[in-house]
Amino acid sequence: MFPLKLADRLITMYSGPGDLVFEPFAGVGTTLIAASALGRRSVGFELNPEFVKVAEGWIAEESLTLLSPLDTTPTLYNDDCRNLAKYLEPNSVQVTVTSPPYADFIRRSVEDRKKTHKTSRIVHDNNSKVKAYSDDTRDFGNLDYDKFLEDSRELFAALLPVTKPDGYAVWVVKDYRLPPDRPYISMHSDIAKVAQEVGWLWHDLIVWDQNEQRRLVLLGYPTRFYTNQNCSFLVVLRRKLVK
Repeated sequence: MFPLKLADRLITMYSGPGDLVFEPFAGVGTTLIAASALGRRSVGFELNPEFVKVAEGWIAEESLTLLSPLDTTPTLYNDDCRNLAKYLEPNSVQVTVTSPPYADFIRRSVEDRKKTHKTSRIVHDNNSKVKAYSDDTRDFGNLDYDKFLEDSRELFAALLPVTKPDGYAVWVVKDYRLPPDRPYISMHSDIAKVAQEVGWLWHDLIVWDQNEQRRLVLLGYPTRFYTNQNCSFLVVLRRKLVK
C-alpha cells in the first residue's frame, strides 16, 4: 500500500502551494488526493479503467469538503504515462511522486504463492495479498525486469524536460528477489542508475522501515537463508538547476 500520509509528507517536502504535482501511475489516486488537500495542482495517468473509476469517485468525494483559495481539483487521464509530453508543458512539474508497478514481480509472486509460499508465514502471519494490476501489455507491471528498466529510462527521459529546473521526482520502490539465479535485485539503485543515465541527479535515498506493518520471516530453510523484504526505498531525484 502507498499510504496517503506518505504522499502528503513527500509533497510537503518537495513542493509549495500552487505547484504542479505529477503522478505517472496514479492507481486509485492517493498522490492526487494528497496534492489537492495541500493546495497543489496535480496531473495523473492511469491505464486501468477500474482504478480510474475509483480515483474519480474519491476525487469527487473529497472535492465536496475541500476548501482552498485555488482550484486544486486533480486532472486524471486514462492513458499511458509514456504520452505525458502531449499533456504537460515544459518546465511545469515541481515534483513527481509515485509508487510504480514493480515490473512483473507481482505476477511472479502470485504464481509463487500458489506453489512455494501457499502455507508460508508471509501469507498467513503477515496477511500479505498480491494481485496483478491489469492485463494491459503496456502496463509496467507486466514487463520483465530488463524491459521495465528500459521503459523506465525512457519515462525518465520524457519527464526531465517537463520538470522545473531544480524540481524533483520521488519513486517509492522495493528491492526484490528472483532466486536462485537472481537472489537479490536492487531495484532502488537500478532505478537511480537509469534516471542518471538520462540526466537526473540522484539527490537522496530514504529508507522506509515497514517492520511495524509486517513481521520478519525467515525463508529458504533448510538449504538457504534469507528474509522477506521489510523496507521500501524512496529514491529522490532532482533536475539539475540551469544557471
